[in-house]
Amino acid sequence: MPLIISGLFAPAARAQISDTIHPYVSAGYAYDDNLLRRDNTNNADAAQSDTYTTLIAGVALERPIGRQRVTASARASKVAFNRFTELDYTGKDAAAEWKWQVGNQLSGHLGASYSESLASFADFQSTARNIRTDNKRYVDANYLLHPSWQVHAGYTNERFGFDLPSQSYNNRTEKTVETGFDYIASSGSTFGLVFRQLEGVYPTQGLNQVTGLPVDNGYKQDEVKFNVNWIASGVTQVTFLGGWVNRRHNTEKLRDDSGANGRLIVNWSPLGHTQFNGMIWREFGAAEGTLVNSALSTGASAGASWSPTAKLSYNANVKYEKRDFEPLSGVSGLGGLTDNSRTASVGVTYQAWRQVSLNLNGFTTRRDGSAAAATSSFRAKGVSFNATVKF
Repeated sequence: MPLIISGLFAPAARAQISDTIHPYVSAGYAYDDNLLRRDNTNNADAAQSDTYTTLIAGVALERPIGRQRVTASARASKVAFNRFTELDYTGKDAAAEWKWQVGNQLSGHLGASYSESLASFADFQSTARNIRTDNKRYVDANYLLHPSWQVHAGYTNERFGFDLPSQSYNNRTEKTVETGFDYIASSGSTFGLVFRQLEGVYPTQGLNQVTGLPVDNGYKQDEVKFNVNWIASGVTQVTFLGGWVNRRHNTEKLRDDSGANGRLIVNWSPLGHTQFNGMIWREFGAAEGTLVNSALSTGASAGASWSPTAKLSYNANVKYEKRDFEPLSGVSGLGGLTDNSRTASVGVTYQAWRQVSLNLNGFTTRRDGSAAAATSSFRAKGVSFNATVKF
């Protein structure tokens, strides 16, 4: 590993190859003291640690064409574990977006992204290699009716897949259609309403572990939400998307739910080199379990970053989330319908040269799991080091 990292620095370019195309390579080394997220709350020896290396090669593109702007990125990552070598995999990521503009009133985005990586062991009670894919396509448009008013609409199609046969019932497509309007203040703040419908389609039916009957986990979700992007001051920005949500399932109507949902984000930059952010949320979402399928997630997070010099920056983040699960019909006396997790991380980045950066991160996480959702209780901590060279 040291030879790999030192090799990255040897021919480090002194100037970028292009203002449009930005290739880069990265090498990393990490340690995780409970890689498989085993339940080690009562038996510390249940945790199994491992170290692994990550090699990444990628390229980013940014090209303005008149009033249009095209961006794209692609990267491949080779992850090799020292102990659990059967988990080795090659990750793939790609994205492209066209930010388009027609005249002074009509604008929007057209884009797609693809990601392929190892599924987290925190979500699945399996030690087998499980590759998760995420394939997303989207389009949206905004029309400026008046300097102070705009209307918008959009469509998103996102497919999730798992290559492990035992997890095929979690394969799904999520389709989102939305429309809305905004008032645009002179400050640049926007205040509006958004009307949205989500549809979840599961091509592989699950199985009710109690009744033995197949379960269509598909659902539809209708939302009416306030959509606020408030520039409170030169150093404070507030984003809020929240309102009423009604979620209906194709089968197992016991899981249907409705209520207030929302997410509030606050960014505060009191000084040029210091930033803070905070977030709270209450949202319905899919749950990937054998006895449950949906959950109400509530949580909060906070983060801070500090850059005392142009070459050095520090960051810290904390997060808490609680999930309340809805069981399938026929499941009675099922305890533990809630899990909660806590995560904290700290990091430091050093810009060694103009195009060479070094990053050191540490984390700790714990979860009190749910027997119903087969989410384990665990404790884990780890550290990682990465070196990146941009050309």
